Amino acid sequence: MEPIRNVFITPDEFEEIQSKYDGICEYLNGEILFSSRTSQNHNRIVRRILSKLDIFFDGSKCEPFAEQIEVIFKNESEQYRFLPDIFVMCEDAKTLGESFISSPKIIFEVVSEKYSDNDYFIKARIYQKFKVLEYNIVEPNGSITQYSLIDNVYKTPKVFNKEDTYISTVFENLKFNLSDIFK
Repeated sequence: MEPIRNVFITPDEFEEIQSKYDGICEYLNGEILFSSRTSQNHNRIVRRILSKLDIFFDGSKCEPFAEQIEVIFKNESEQYRFLPDIFVMCEDAKTLGESFISSPKIIFEVVSEKYSDNDYFIKARIYQKFKVLEYNIVEPNGSITQYSLIDNVYKTPKVFNKEDTYISTVFENLKFNLSDIFK
């Protein structure tokens, strides 16, 4: 049996693959994370959270974005290109074309059963490394697991359930009822 070899993909090769793939693919420092198109329920949850954020940030120096906008996390030796489901950028955000090249303040990822490891393990590690202040993993069954960056580390997460009110650790007045999200 021939051993499995890792194939390194350059960012340029990734862009070419991404332009031809009918689904979501993200760049993981030389590897590609593939995932399928989202479900209707996934889309509803994203839309409801995004609408709450849009109302909250209206007229402020921050703005929520959705999964069609790329965020590039990069340092001297690594590069990651993700499409977070929902993220918040503020006026200090840096861009490269239509992509952001600075870390969001908050990210929400709605997990799919098949690809949950990407959100819980791979992305959590990278978001922590690149100092995303708050990372929320949204389970379609009605919960949000919130990781807050404290001393450059995600501490013990807080879990919000369907009957709870989500409260941001980054923006003190940002809160919404999960019953409005998981109808």
